Amino acid sequence: MHFDYLTWFIRKFNAFILAVFVLLIPLSQLKKPLHFEADHSADKTNYPFVMIHGFQSWNEDAPNNAYKGMQYWGMLNGDALAGYREAGYTCVAPMLDPAGSNWHRACELYAKLTGTRVDYGKAHSEACGHERYGEDYTGKAMLEKFDKKHKINLIGHSLAGKDVILFTSLMAEGSKAEKKATKDGSISGLFTGGKAAWIHTCTGLAAVYNGTTLFVNHQAVHDSGEYLKSQLNQYKFLRFGSRKVVYGILDGMVKVLENITSGDIADPDTAIYDMQPDNAVAMNKEIATVKSVYYISHVQDDTKKAADGHIVTDNSVADPVIGGLTPIIARTNTVTEGGLVLDEKWQANDGCANVISQIAPLGAPVNNLTAGPSAATAKQIKPGVYNVLPTVRASHMWPIGDFVKPQTDGLNYLVDLFEMINAI
Repeated sequence: MHFDYLTWFIRKFNAFILAVFVLLIPLSQLKKPLHFEADHSADKTNYPFVMIHGFQSWNEDAPNNAYKGMQYWGMLNGDALAGYREAGYTCVAPMLDPAGSNWHRACELYAKLTGTRVDYGKAHSEACGHERYGEDYTGKAMLEKFDKKHKINLIGHSLAGKDVILFTSLMAEGSKAEKKATKDGSISGLFTGGKAAWIHTCTGLAAVYNGTTLFVNHQAVHDSGEYLKSQLNQYKFLRFGSRKVVYGILDGMVKVLENITSGDIADPDTAIYDMQPDNAVAMNKEIATVKSVYYISHVQDDTKKAADGHIVTDNSVADPVIGGLTPIIARTNTVTEGGLVLDEKWQANDGCANVISQIAPLGAPVNNLTAGPSAATAKQIKPGVYNVLPTVRASHMWPIGDFVKPQTDGLNYLVDLFEMINAI
């Protein structure tokens, strides 16, 4: 009962958000076009960039032209994709299921890029009790050509950071379960493997490779709520009735998060389930690090240590809304049901993703880069390992233009990232 309600609520909420963005379309016409200066002098390749959105988000082919209301890549700043294209980069931005599991999103990505019908796999669909096939994109491929001679650069923000490494693994190795279950010739090309050469680079922007503690420890959520109350007590404007109202709102938010993070209402075939650390780490065991692919990790942190020792939001770099989640994510001092130790190594975060999750899947090979993205830094990048860029002081939405306080620093950073990738 809880499973169905949560999935229904999330999808209805996303539909509402998209409808709001449709209403914003007239206002979007007032925004100045975004322009970027790009240096192509060091280019060795210029493969298309496949830009994939995160949880509860949208992309360029969203229903009813919702993307024109507010762009995911650019947010309130304007359309960054148009600016990147003007700067000489080929970009495609497919919309995937906003609340769907990483598996579902990888299957949808393959169908949209290749112009085929979405196939969630015979084994997977039977195990999860849903239809095997989804939308049919035959004749509507987002890429003109996609093969070993026409590679792609995958860019995944947040939840999509996990999408792109799963997609890359399936392209290279396929799925043993789907191969075993599908003997009638109907198996999707995504599950047959042998396509490692189709992927050039795989980049996670503030990825949740190992999940996020926002979706794991309901006691930490409760403790964080009480801590925030204690901090609010210092503000004189909270008196009498106003304090009761604010505390009531805070208690309501905490209750919702407690329910979600308890794991009791997380459908196993949804994004929330996949972002719980136990489940994320278990999935990583099935994801191959492909030797020929260049993995890149962009990492962010908006935390600081308060005088009382608590890890809190650094408001000088954090988005006002996203930053509100930072202390909740930082309150890690437990062991999960699966035996994962969530200690101080998990405290640093960007308001949505723990830094330890943004770096690489636990146990994966890592190559720490000594400089930010540039054509010169490309010389340090190695295939078959996670090449980790220096941590940026920023909150979760920074690479896409930030949320409440619009800024273009992160959008310009992506141009530097593109230049570095093309120089590999």
